[in-house]
Amino acid sequence: MSETMFYPIVTFLIMLIIVYLLYLFAGTLSPKYSKAKYKLKPYACGEEYPGGKTQQSYNFFHVAFFFTVLHVGALLIATAPTGNAALLGCVLIGVMALTAFALFVGGKDHV
Repeated sequence: MSETMFYPIVTFLIMLIIVYLLYLFAGTLSPKYSKAKYKLKPYACGEEYPGGKTQQSYNFFHVAFFFTVLHVGALLIATAPTGNAALLGCVLIGVMALTAFALFVGGKDHV
């Protein structure tokens, strides 16, 4: 085998072709789409469900974002070699936490 096979872009393109061929093959095996009168209607346990819009809430986004920031920082510290790298990781976590705090508090309207 040639050593060009081990270049990441070559491997990526080969895998992309393989996955695309598998996608085409699976498409021939899948059942064909047919239009149905009530296919897109909401359904809830045999009852008619009127549906509707809900108001989006981004409260969970803030929690998830802060969780991600802290865990990325912890991963950096855990995988850093001993010495100054761990200290720099702690500084990075502090800066990321301050940035997240500024994003959350600064985005609110102060009336």
